[in-house]
Amino acid sequence: MKKPVQKILFLLVVFFLNSVAISAKAELGAIKEISAPEVKSMLEAGQVVVIHVLSKTEYEMQHIPGSMNIPIIDMKATNALPLNKNTPLVFYCMGKR
Repeated sequence: MKKPVQKILFLLVVFFLNSVAISAKAELGAIKEISAPEVKSMLEAGQVVVIHVLSKTEYEMQHIPGSMNIPIIDMKATNALPLNKNTPLVFYCMGKR
């Protein structure tokens, strides 16, 4: 994947994190806002699991390298999430859809 596409995808992650974090912060108190470069370096260091929540088809069309695909409709039934509950997770999609 070319660098400009990666930058756009990471910007989408930041947009998604900001929009979700603002509403979830009051409820959970444990949401931490992080920047796209922070997500990138954490992913490269193996410190975070990045999850693409759209369909398999959309994941195959375009996704952040190193991310895994767990469609949102399968989230409750999946065994793919890390067993260690302290593992930081970043969920992303391609917009507010």
